[in-house]
Amino acid sequence: MPHPLPPPRHDLADGHDFVKYEALGNDYLVIAPAAGQVAPTPDNIRLICDRHYGPGADGVLYGPLPEEHGFGLRTFNSDGTECEKSGNGLRIFGRYLRDHGWTEEGEFTVHTLAGPVTVQLVEAAPGPDAASAGSDHPGDGAPVRVSMGRASLDSELIGATGPRREMLRETLPAAAREWTATCVFLGNPHCVLPLDGTEVTEELARRLGPELAGHARFPGRINVQLMEVRAADRIRIEAYERGAGYTLASGSSACAAAVAAHTLGLTGPGVTVEMPGGHLDVGISDGGEVTLTGPVRPVVAGRWAPAFRRRLAS
Repeated sequence: MPHPLPPPRHDLADGHDFVKYEALGNDYLVIAPAAGQVAPTPDNIRLICDRHYGPGADGVLYGPLPEEHGFGLRTFNSDGTECEKSGNGLRIFGRYLRDHGWTEEGEFTVHTLAGPVTVQLVEAAPGPDAASAGSDHPGDGAPVRVSMGRASLDSELIGATGPRREMLRETLPAAAREWTATCVFLGNPHCVLPLDGTEVTEELARRLGPELAGHARFPGRINVQLMEVRAADRIRIEAYERGAGYTLASGSSACAAAVAAHTLGLTGPGVTVEMPGGHLDVGISDGGEVTLTGPVRPVVAGRWAPAFRRRLAS
């Protein structure tokens, strides 16, 4: 039975309808249901995320919602669809809960469509980079770690057509070429393409991403990562998300690429994942459990203009 949420110390009293955070350029608006005003309908989500007609974001984090232990969260893509979970979204939500007084704990549970996730606020080590790591001010770039669960290459979990199999070195025809992909399930599905570094570009991600994301082999659509292995502990990716398109950074994409590289024997269990927006650290345990660590920064807290609020209510 869900327990009532404790009141926040200083969020809704400030009159904020939303709070915006970014994680390496991957930005989300957090909307607390307790504030009322906005139902998370597909039309409302699309309008809110529109960068010309709304505040603009890669997605919306709708929470906290009551849970027996921890906090509930619904995550929405900018196209209005709901996704199982987002690595960067979870890290942002964890930072928001602490920044806005919903919890004083350094570790807590967030419940997603894909199941419970442990969120840990990490203290930055002192030193010349402490400010950028966020140790000087609460929420100002401080690192957040989330447990992303156990990775799987099972085609049934990934939602691929054909016989049940491990999707390792899968051949996919697209854009007049055959591509070799390793597909990973981490609460949501991913298609990772190891490539030569010269091919891992924004241009190819924008061109090939939509074709693979909507490939007939994946009826439910899939997230796409182009990956370059730079060293045993470092990879670089460009990501195209099935519900948001090309993105500067994606936490779940970083995890999926790290799992694919490790499974293929190209890297060790701990890697730094470079993306256009910055880098994240991914760890893989012997049992296949994946953790994701990186910075989160606040951007703005705001209120809906009366005319915009009426559009959301219509």
